[in-house]
Amino acid sequence: MRPLTFSDGRGNAQQWLPDSPQSALDAFQDFLTRHRGDDNSSFRIEDEENEEALVLHLDAGTVCRVKGTQDPRAEYRLVGNDGAHRRHVLMFVHGGFTALDRHGPWLPDAAALARARLRVEFDGSALRRTHPRELRRRLEILTRVDGREPITVDDVTRFGFGNGGGDTVNAWFTAGGRGLVVTFDHTSALNLTDDPRAQAALYDGVPPDLLALVRDVPGTGTTLDVPHPDGGTSVAATGVFTFSGPCAMADGLVARLQAAQLRIEDTGVGRLVEDFLTMGDFTPAAVAEAAKWWTAEAIERGFAATPGQEEPAPLDRRATERFCRLWADSGYNDRWDVHYVLFDGDTVEEAGEARDELLEVIRTLGLQRVDAPPGAATGEVWVRTDPRIDAELGHWS
Repeated sequence: MRPLTFSDGRGNAQQWLPDSPQSALDAFQDFLTRHRGDDNSSFRIEDEENEEALVLHLDAGTVCRVKGTQDPRAEYRLVGNDGAHRRHVLMFVHGGFTALDRHGPWLPDAAALARARLRVEFDGSALRRTHPRELRRRLEILTRVDGREPITVDDVTRFGFGNGGGDTVNAWFTAGGRGLVVTFDHTSALNLTDDPRAQAALYDGVPPDLLALVRDVPGTGTTLDVPHPDGGTSVAATGVFTFSGPCAMADGLVARLQAAQLRIEDTGVGRLVEDFLTMGDFTPAAVAEAAKWWTAEAIERGFAATPGQEEPAPLDRRATERFCRLWADSGYNDRWDVHYVLFDGDTVEEAGEARDELLEVIRTLGLQRVDAPPGAATGEVWVRTDPRIDAELGHWS
């Protein structure tokens, strides 16, 4: 243990010494309780001897760890609540800067922190929490409501519709479940059609197989093709959302939102897509209420023209039981019940032969395995939920 100094954003300070009758954690908590207020939510614990500090921004839900004074190294991360702040304080008190390594990932600057905050905000969105199976069903209906037909070429199905005022939604999904949803709001500050390089940058981070879906595509009534700086064209977008793993905003879109201090709403995804996803009952009447640009007759025709979903074939019994057992031993459902997550936090080596068996079972059952999110451990396996598996998991949870 070493001497520590507590301080806040209003100039209050207190030193804690190792021989104090009160623990450093309790002393800091008392300091925070005395001085925290609506206009005072930034607190600092400093180890001057080792040139280290931990800074808590309580209202912003962030922490910052600092190493050095001459050329300080500052790293940031988002935290969820006061309990998470307290855990960071405890680790810093007992082990300093390096003790916080395992509480990462730590971000290198405030800009990266802002981008992380946007991703966390999107993680609670209607698009993220809607299963791609249901998303595709609703996109298919809305495409037909708009007087168009879904088009499938080389196992890729394209959906598209507009609001008659220059705003559009286009989506591509492969037979294996990978997909890309692109929104275009012509009134948005993200409308960069007059700047091909900035427009193309919105797609940064999109996997190559999905990016190919928007390059040099045949023109349609819902796509606006703009020149690409490398030649050819790309589909104009103000919002780019990938389905290679859990639904996510493209890296380039996140960077643009952060740099321009824009919000997710500026992508147009809310009124163009999510308004149709938040409907508990997706009916012609509900769509007519949300989308005044379509006639009631067009909406009725679109719903009537969309085939009902086929009853899925029964799964192999032995493979299903083995998947459920592996899930019970090493898995859970993500908070939106969109994915099964197995071997969370494990490396490939730690997961071992059980992971190999899982991958074989997934192939046998024909389930949709997707890419794990960035930063996930190498052994993690993410699989889209399936109602046939869900029916069995009730006996295993």
